[in-house]
Amino acid sequence: MLRLSDEVSRFVDNHCHRVFYPRLATRYFMGRQSGRVRVDDLLSITSVSISYDYGDTYTALAATDYFTSVEGDRNSLKSWTHITLDPRGAYTYWPALHNAIKVVGVWAYTEDRDTAWEDSTDEVEANPLTNSATSCAVNDDDGLDETGVAPRFQAGRLLRIESEFVECTAAATNALTLVRGRNGSTAAQHAQNTQIDTWRPPAPVKQAVIIQLARGFERAMQGFGDARAVAEISQMIWTRALDPDVVARLAHYVAEPVHG
Repeated sequence: MLRLSDEVSRFVDNHCHRVFYPRLATRYFMGRQSGRVRVDDLLSITSVSISYDYGDTYTALAATDYFTSVEGDRNSLKSWTHITLDPRGAYTYWPALHNAIKVVGVWAYTEDRDTAWEDSTDEVEANPLTNSATSCAVNDDDGLDETGVAPRFQAGRLLRIESEFVECTAAATNALTLVRGRNGSTAAQHAQNTQIDTWRPPAPVKQAVIIQLARGFERAMQGFGDARAVAEISQMIWTRALDPDVVARLAHYVAEPVHG
C-alpha cells in the first residue's frame, strides 16, 4: 500500500503538471526580454541570480531587486508563480537567453506558504541526532498532532528538521525510522529538543490520492480487470481512467507546464 500510494501520488503530479511535495533544487529559466518571468510553483527562495552569457557566469540579485507574486492575485498565500524585477532595483529586464535566470529554492505547490509545514508538536529526543542516524527518538509517535489528529507520525510521512527533509518509513515505541537528506536537502546533525515539522499537502489532493489508491487496490484484488459489479444496485462500473471524483477534486489544481 505504501508503494502504491507513492505511485498514485506521482501520477497525480503528472496529471496536474505540478508537484505537491517540497524539493530543494536549482532551476533555470529564460527571461524573454521582460521584467517578469513565470516559474514553477515556488515555496521559498534561497537565491536568485542572472546571467548574460547563457549561464557561464551568474550575478546574485539582492532581495530588493525583485519581488514574487501569484498569477492573478499578488496577495495570495499560494506558492509563487512569478518573479518580477523591481524597476527601482539594479536590473530592469530578464535576458532572453537560455539559463539566464537561476533560482535556488524549495519547489512545491501549496495553498498556504505559512502553514504548508505543520508543527508536529514533537521534538528530537536523540542527544543529538547525528547526520548519519537512521532512527530518532520522539516523545509520543502516535500522539495527537497540532490539529488533534492521531497519529502524528506514520510511514510515508515527509518531515522537516530545521532545513533537512527526512522521510519516516516506520513509527513505533516512540522511535522513528528515517531516510535522511530527502528531496535535495542535506543530512545534518540536530540538537535535542529541535522541533519536527510535518508536510501538509492540499486536503483535496490528499483525498484524491486516497480515492485512487483504494480503487487501485480493489482493482488489483480483481486481477486488474476493467470492470466490477455492484450487485445491490445491478450496476457495472468500468475503470479505465481516473475516478470521476478524483478528476473533480484535481480540476482546480491542473496547471499549464512551465517552459524554461
